[in-house]
Amino acid sequence: MEQQLIAENTPAAVVAAFVLVGLLVWRIKPARFHALSKLSFAIAAALFWGVLAAWLVSFAWDFYYSSFAPGWYRVAAPLGAIIIYPAFALLLRWLALRLPGNAVLVFCLLGGLESILEHAVAIYRFDILQIPFLQENSAGAILLFAYFEYVVYWGATLLLTVGIDWLLRTLRSGVGSKTKQ
Repeated sequence: MEQQLIAENTPAAVVAAFVLVGLLVWRIKPARFHALSKLSFAIAAALFWGVLAAWLVSFAWDFYYSSFAPGWYRVAAPLGAIIIYPAFALLLRWLALRLPGNAVLVFCLLGGLESILEHAVAIYRFDILQIPFLQENSAGAILLFAYFEYVVYWGATLLLTVGIDWLLRTLRSGVGSKTKQ
């Protein structure tokens, strides 16, 4: 059954990635991506990945994380996420602005590549393929699913970045600009 979950969910992850990235490329023009502040990327990544890590550790502790992580990981994962993922976001932003192609597309696709590194460590260092939930899956199947899963996650992070950037710009422009009545 577990093998079917990965196999059945991979097409959904692929479709979600294509739809989300397509919408982001359509709506976030290159000039807008270039104008997004580093602070907005860092805040969005800390918020998105910190909340996601907290939720995953809470939801999947019993059948996944407890198989390879010590108890303190429940607290360390979300805290680590708010430190590590902003750095990843800034690196992805930096690369997206310098590599050829649409920066939005490059950002999201590189985010998918980041998952390969992360999941390869989980597979080969933490031996997650021995966890009952994943035993019947191959490393390749997990990496393929994870790639598109993280394209979606980094796309969501970018969407959140746009919202935070708008909020920060609105707050900055509103400070000290009281109108006389």
